[in-house]
Amino acid sequence: MAPINDTLPRPNCNMIEKRVMSPALKRAALSVLLSLVACLRPAAGMQPCPSEKELLARAQIVVEARAKSFSISESGLLVSDGMPTRMTRTVLDIKKVIKGEFSAKEATLYGGVFLPGPVRELAVMAVLYGSGDEDTFEIELSRQEIGDSGIAYLALGDCLYYKFPSFMADLP
Repeated sequence: MAPINDTLPRPNCNMIEKRVMSPALKRAALSVLLSLVACLRPAAGMQPCPSEKELLARAQIVVEARAKSFSISESGLLVSDGMPTRMTRTVLDIKKVIKGEFSAKEATLYGGVFLPGPVRELAVMAVLYGSGDEDTFEIELSRQEIGDSGIAYLALGDCLYYKFPSFMADLP
């Protein structure tokens, strides 16, 4: 009697290797992985963010603002193959400075599409721009330096202080 393994058909390993190694499949797997990382937030071994009170105490600049515009587009960054280059861009109309010093009346915040943070909330607030008192919110302006070049930008992230109107908690 022949062993059961000899009677089963053998898989075509060459075909499997070609499909697993294809660039399109690699990009798709990377996208799925980044989506999971963005959705899991602190669950996958990442440190959870401090409380809202601690984030406010740690923030250097906090403003009350309105989102004039919100967009997701190509960043123009030159990165290695397979890395996502799309970024979010939010233009804020500054109503008042709550903490720290910031003299400009507008600020532009940049963040990654897969980066956890208030992306959904900012998109909704941009839609509500100019609709009355309910279109303002508080947000930390986090200045990020690019090396020693003297160039900086305002970054969006998950562990920044932000406080949106109460009706935002009821959104799906």
